[in-house]
Amino acid sequence: LFFVALPAAPAHAKELTLTVANITMVPVPPTCEARATKKVIRSGGSVDIVWKSRGAEKMVGLVKGDEEWPVDGRQRVSIAVLGKHVFPMTFIAKSGATSTCTATVFVHAKKK
Repeated sequence: LFFVALPAAPAHAKELTLTVANITMVPVPPTCEARATKKVIRSGGSVDIVWKSRGAEKMVGLVKGDEEWPVDGRQRVSIAVLGKHVFPMTFIAKSGATSTCTATVFVHAKKK
């Protein structure tokens, strides 16, 4: 087998002109974590909801949709109603970007 090297074709630089018509800045959403300290409780029992965020200025939600909370916190809740309970928390950055995290608790009947 023989290989023959051929000369490379000469490279020619071409001028390229770009015109930018519009720049859209997309804000980075904050990060968030939320959890319940217990996944399952008995009716009437209590559990802590814990959350934290990086990049958020405030958090709304948890137990009332419009109530403001700190971006890192803990809240104890008591739940009597059986079933699945989801606590949504929306974290809002100064730019207006948002992220939503949830904590979920399952409530079972009291033991007799």
